[in-house]
Amino acid sequence: MISKLKDDLKNFILSKNKTGSNVVRGILSTITNEGKKDSANDEFIMSIIKKEIKKRKEAIKVYSANNRNDLTKIEEDELLLLQAYLPDQIPEEDLIQGMKKIKESLLSEGKLNMGELMKASMKEFSASADNSVISKIAKDLVN
Repeated sequence: MISKLKDDLKNFILSKNKTGSNVVRGILSTITNEGKKDSANDEFIMSIIKKEIKKRKEAIKVYSANNRNDLTKIEEDELLLLQAYLPDQIPEEDLIQGMKKIKESLLSEGKLNMGELMKASMKEFSASADNSVISKIAKDLVN
């Protein structure tokens, strides 16, 4: 994944794509700042990308609320670039079905509570679904 990011950075710079180069530079600098430059695994990089996506989504909400369409557009472009690095997201219906199965197995063990459901669901689906969606579904299933 690190080599893909470096190759993409090179391509963005050569094609004079400032948005793309800024996004990839940000990811690479975060990896370096975390001290994992040489030992960064894909899971760690995905967590950084998810954090950056969350930041962009929050910024889009703030900019939209303040009628800053110029800044909203920049954040949306960066968000699209970041989402391209994530694996395909599982459809919400499939996620609900999978979490229902986890709920049933926890119920049969007598351990059904929000914490246990979230823990098991995050372990299972974190790479293929947004954590906020997992959290929302877990709340609905427990209540």
